[in-house]
Amino acid sequence: MIIATSTLVRFFGIVAPTLTILQCLAQANRIRTTGAKGVSLATWILSALVGQIWFGYGLIFHVTAELVANVPAITVSLVVAFLAAQSQEKMARSVMGWLAVTVVTILATFAGTFHDLRWVLATVAVGSSIIIYLPQLALVIRPKDLSGVSILSWCLACLTSLGWLVYGFMIHQPALAIPSFVMLPSAMIIFVQAARHRIENNPRTGLQAPIVE
Repeated sequence: MIIATSTLVRFFGIVAPTLTILQCLAQANRIRTTGAKGVSLATWILSALVGQIWFGYGLIFHVTAELVANVPAITVSLVVAFLAAQSQEKMARSVMGWLAVTVVTILATFAGTFHDLRWVLATVAVGSSIIIYLPQLALVIRPKDLSGVSILSWCLACLTSLGWLVYGFMIHQPALAIPSFVMLPSAMIIFVQAARHRIENNPRTGLQAPIVE
């Protein structure tokens, strides 16, 4: 029983980080091929913050999966943010946003080095993860061109949220699991709205419509 549980922990410790990276790569590819219409730049800058802050959390609280996941996750999140900023001609705003979240990361991680202030790091990590998808959610619930939003990316976001939810509880780290209670339904709504937009605006309908990309 203990061996089986340990195997599951290792499984989710690999799957959750991998899905995080694939989610970013799918969105980067969509922007590269079709542009960034409907893509929330704020969500992807927040993704960089989340990657950075959880890397700090992994260092302080010794969560190996967070260390392994977030080095590549930070990189691919910044690639998506760069491509979106370039497509939307908001590069200066994007750079300023990233610098701001980096300052937050440094301050929160520094606070986490003091035992009595570890709650600051945990609060920033959980809080940033809870709001990460909300800017994109705000865009998709209003009538808008969502052609740049990757359906595959948000399908993977649903699985990613579920993976971190399970992994967080399995290793008794509620801070890893709590954000998924907001991230999962948000990702599902974004996925449904983006897929609906793709179907409604594609000249081909039914099974021939290439919506998952």
